[in-house]
Amino acid sequence: MPSSASVEGILHGDDNQRLNYLVQVFAKYQMTGKRYETKTWHAYFRRIAINPVVFYQHNHALFYEDNQSDKDNFQIHEPTYIHGDLHIGQFHYYFDDTTNERIFQIRQHTKKIAPFTWDLKRLATNLVLIGYYQGFSDIEIIEILKAFIQQYINRVKEIKKINFFRQNSNEENQIHQTKSYLLQGQCSVIDSIPVQQEMHEIDWKELNSVASWIILAEQLAITVADLHCQSTISVLPTEKIVEKNPDYSLRIIQAALSSSDQQYELIQEICYFAMNYAEIAEHDHRLFFKCFRNETIFNGILMGNHRQMPRSLVSARSLSILIVGGGIGGLATALNFAQAGIRVRLFEKNSEFSEVGAGMQLAPNCSRVLDHLGILKQVQANAVFPKQIVWMDALSGQRLGCIDLGPKFIETFKYPYIVVHRADLLNALYQACFADPLVTLETNRFVVSVDERPKSIMVECADGTRYDCNMVVAADGLWSSLRKFVHDDGAPLSVGYVTYRGTIDISQVSKEAGLENVQFWIGPDMHLVQYPIRRGELFNQAAIFKSKRVPDDTDEWGTREELNQHFGIGCEHVKNALKLIQSNIRWPVYDRNPLSKWSHGHLVLLGDAAHPMLQYAGQGAAQALEDADALVSAYKKYGSLNLDAAFREYERKRIPRSSKIVQFARDIGNFAHCGGVAKIARDATLKAHDMNDYEILNWLYAAEQKDSE
Repeated sequence: MPSSASVEGILHGDDNQRLNYLVQVFAKYQMTGKRYETKTWHAYFRRIAINPVVFYQHNHALFYEDNQSDKDNFQIHEPTYIHGDLHIGQFHYYFDDTTNERIFQIRQHTKKIAPFTWDLKRLATNLVLIGYYQGFSDIEIIEILKAFIQQYINRVKEIKKINFFRQNSNEENQIHQTKSYLLQGQCSVIDSIPVQQEMHEIDWKELNSVASWIILAEQLAITVADLHCQSTISVLPTEKIVEKNPDYSLRIIQAALSSSDQQYELIQEICYFAMNYAEIAEHDHRLFFKCFRNETIFNGILMGNHRQMPRSLVSARSLSILIVGGGIGGLATALNFAQAGIRVRLFEKNSEFSEVGAGMQLAPNCSRVLDHLGILKQVQANAVFPKQIVWMDALSGQRLGCIDLGPKFIETFKYPYIVVHRADLLNALYQACFADPLVTLETNRFVVSVDERPKSIMVECADGTRYDCNMVVAADGLWSSLRKFVHDDGAPLSVGYVTYRGTIDISQVSKEAGLENVQFWIGPDMHLVQYPIRRGELFNQAAIFKSKRVPDDTDEWGTREELNQHFGIGCEHVKNALKLIQSNIRWPVYDRNPLSKWSHGHLVLLGDAAHPMLQYAGQGAAQALEDADALVSAYKKYGSLNLDAAFREYERKRIPRSSKIVQFARDIGNFAHCGGVAKIARDATLKAHDMNDYEILNWLYAAEQKDSE
């Protein structure tokens, strides 16, 4: 699983802290003995101010200061000598006299003692920055990175084979022409007379195609692998350097890459780090030189007289797409964008990505989107596939009707009906996002305000950090803090119902409970839902009833006493279920009226932030997933320069359908909770329904949806 404490720490820091840190690092390493000689600073910084690529290549000290406390999974192995300042400017090449091939060498070898991954991360970040300069897309840059790391892995394997044959050869004085790319002399030999080779610099600005960059990246990877694997030293615990046999470094790296899983993890680790650290390097470049141009501020910080930049000089981090909200809708949107090759950042206000609640039902239209995202199998691995949805009379215990979920259902809608734990669905989305280098996830990020500008939208978090974004997706749920910037309709409306829901171990449930089905026990102003989840290990229950008290902001309505009063009149099964519901969590039920518009400027709503709906239709997650798919499709069609058109298409496709489902959920609630004559008519309708008649569900579950629905 890719991770980087250094990257996460920097992303969570503010600009004032980062600027002071940058100055301290430069003062410590670049200007030793000249810390207060401002002219010397100016001369140095003018030299590296050209662009982020040059800035990055001249600041290896900053890279290692940022990453010295990082511990990726490859650092459990002994450190070896690495280059220490590996970037594309350290490579040059000559042409082979025989084949005319380019033979690459590394010019400066600082011999830093560190994990071999540090060289890979530093060079990979350099490749990403150059990719930005060349205008490559994120998906093209990742293609280059993957080629680079894969070729490194292949070369390590090749060197191992070469050494094996060498060790098993009887010719002690044989010559192995492996075209070593180490800087051990830049010459060839003609009749024992050394001939100096003409060395060439890499002009990376002239390479403007992805194909040419992949070729170069693979050549550099071979050179780096040769450097690492031909090292003959190691470090003892006492940190004394000792000589080892020539295969020592190779064995360390080979052990770290011994399995296909480890090799895959290395590719993911380097891609994740490089894509994110390159973004940091770009921001550092802008931040530092914005301050540098303001000489008084710069000198003050350098001398230690200023602890904080004036707010007018604090740079807002520049983002293309920001998603606010780390629930099902937000993560699905991030994953959709990433799979389209579009980088996104996602903010979650809590300290971790977690889902409250218990079981949830995933209808075929939900599974269809999960399949498109590539995570359906992972979700299904922890799911239960019920045989039927059964309607039961909560008062008499009589079976009223059912919908069969067997082969005909699957044939009709192409996907099964499944039930899962909400946390399992969220985790599948989270893991997919976390593993994708185009998705940056941040926790403890609470957005407090947005400010529309002519060409962007400024977002400010509670800690004062600001982000200048091209597009913001508000997927922050029922209690969205951003909805009011699109349509200020106040707080959600209580409908007077309360839900008590939770899970118990399946061993506590009798076999008579119907462990193979989703069961709805319906009665006047109440119903009970039961079904197994998590591979049949847990039993989910949700008891819903209408309180007789006026809803308010307290917990004094919809109490457990009222719960017992409502369900105490039920059949024996319902009464028995009460014993297992007492410890469940209380959830007041809220609703909102549908909106006619979900966007304003560069801000767009998604999921419950746009269209919260009652849980009775089991469509909340499905509609958020459909939103994510539709929004990204519209964005891909119109691009970042025509957000108005993209948002209009998204709204045209999604508002009518989601609004219809909002009303459908309300209708199901009224249908389930009716009493008197209406109850008699309802029961008769359910009893007469053919369990294999799915016509009423076609509009909801079928693959093709019309915009007008």
